[in-house]
Amino acid sequence: MTTSALQPRWSTPDLTAAIKDHYDGLIDLYEDLWGEHIHHGYWAEGEPDPGRHAAQVRLVEELIAFGPVPAGARVLDAGCGIGASAVHLAGRLGCTVDGITISAEQITRAEAKAAEADVTDRTSFRLVDAMHTDYPDDTFDLVWALESCELMPDKKAFLAECRRVLKPGGTLLVATWCARDERLAPDETRLLQRIYRDFVVSHVLPLDAYRALAEELGLTDVRTADWSPRVWDTWKLSTDIVKPVVRDPSVIWRLVRAKGMDIFRFLNSVPLMKQAYERDVMRYGVLRATKPS
Repeated sequence: MTTSALQPRWSTPDLTAAIKDHYDGLIDLYEDLWGEHIHHGYWAEGEPDPGRHAAQVRLVEELIAFGPVPAGARVLDAGCGIGASAVHLAGRLGCTVDGITISAEQITRAEAKAAEADVTDRTSFRLVDAMHTDYPDDTFDLVWALESCELMPDKKAFLAECRRVLKPGGTLLVATWCARDERLAPDETRLLQRIYRDFVVSHVLPLDAYRALAEELGLTDVRTADWSPRVWDTWKLSTDIVKPVVRDPSVIWRLVRAKGMDIFRFLNSVPLMKQAYERDVMRYGVLRATKPS
């Protein structure tokens, strides 16, 4: 038994550089394959399949409800990607959203999306490390971290920074990739390590570990939920999307010329995520907590 898959794979400087290179270099491919919401979708039990894009929007809506996110809130989107969540929160709820990321290309795309949606007056996007922000204490009503926590090399330090910038009574809202538990077999550890390398993430933790960290930091009203059964279809559909790309040599070599040889790892990592969910190695969890008044 080993827990090495539940510890950072990269040194922090190497991880930061790798994340920047990964997203700056592949952001257009991510958007081509996944759409503007580059995160899991949510398929409600017993309902007709709404399609991948609608399922991704549904996940955002489910996270809003889980918070809940109050209308008009000032929000920090910690790890904002290309801004889809920030634009959604600003447009539907009238929130004022600061989105931060370490990818310059993501900032460019986020600003364009905000302009297209006519929410530039309620959104701003900045090149800031979510582990070490420059915001004053007690700034935000809500911190939103949608599939960014898995990137963070020090989960407790990240959550502590989120707590610091929250106003008293404010809400922390996290959706993240999780490990099943700490009892990982060697082949399960190898699978997660390959995913870390190819998706350029630090590591994942069990959902219970996130609850414990939140409570250690003095956050209250901590609630968690395992959404794994609701999001599994993301990787079945993503694998189906990637298959034609992998099987077409002309497409592959065009991508290699544009993106370099690392594109093979990226495309091959999608079936690995499907396998990780099917084997119950990877799970998907959400957490909400309150900063004491």
